[in-house]
Amino acid sequence: MTESPQQCGLCKTKTGFVLKEKFKEYSLWECPKCFGQFWFPMISPSSDWYEKDERYSFRNQNPLRKPERNHNEFLKDLPAQGGKLLDVGMGTGNFLTAAVNKGYDCYGIDFDTDAINAAREVLGLKNVYALDIDEAIKKFGNDYFDVVTMFEVLEHLDNPSDFIEKTKLLLKDEGYLALSVPYRRALDILKPHDKPPRHLTRWDEKAIKNFITERGFEIIRIKIIPVSLPYLITKFHFWFRGFLSFNLINKMAKENGAEVVLKKDNLKWLRKLARFKDYLFFGIPAVLFLFFLYASGRRGLGLYVLAKKV
Repeated sequence: MTESPQQCGLCKTKTGFVLKEKFKEYSLWECPKCFGQFWFPMISPSSDWYEKDERYSFRNQNPLRKPERNHNEFLKDLPAQGGKLLDVGMGTGNFLTAAVNKGYDCYGIDFDTDAINAAREVLGLKNVYALDIDEAIKKFGNDYFDVVTMFEVLEHLDNPSDFIEKTKLLLKDEGYLALSVPYRRALDILKPHDKPPRHLTRWDEKAIKNFITERGFEIIRIKIIPVSLPYLITKFHFWFRGFLSFNLINKMAKENGAEVVLKKDNLKWLRKLARFKDYLFFGIPAVLFLFFLYASGRRGLGLYVLAKKV
């Protein structure tokens, strides 16, 4: 028999939960009051777990330079442009780099020390710190920032309500909160890592609106971030990489009888060639899959939210 939770992990409601899914020792429940979904037991892994996770270690060793699609939604809005901005869970800082270029006075925090080091050493960011939210409040004090952002953070937390309340302390009156989360109506094949212990909550438009407004924010806009064709082509690449990999770099190494050190221009050429190969082999299947997603109403991949402290 599946053990049920004693209260909602989002709004603390005590009864009426609906079982939605099971995964290993976890069960997914939907709250009848706030309509949020949460995994039980709702326990976040330690920071060591994330630092050892291959997805995050790869990110730290190969930091992205460009903002991602959820970041670009914020860069369209540019609330309180030129003000003080704190990015919570900043990763290696690709969003902060874009925000600095838009004129913000930028700060960032993340519990991953390796990510902070990469942000400083590779991207040249200065005001970035290995801190949790409580330590950030002690460092900066209340009412310090005009904008707080948190992209793909909320779903990792085992205390999302308390976390947002603490984030609110950092914001000035009428300051802005921007965040993004995975969209729970996306197909599982497109979000295989949207499972515990990595992710502990699932969101749609109604759930995120209820959650944010109940904590003293006014919603400015909510945007469903749709699946894009380049994203699907990349997915097809990883799904079929064992079948259609040409291993060009390894072949060059064997021909030369030694490890190959590629020049920047050669590396750029190889990446373009690999991307062309992906579009050649996977372009048509990806387009057909995209049509299916739109026709079935499953095109959403993420949610972006911009809200104002009231």
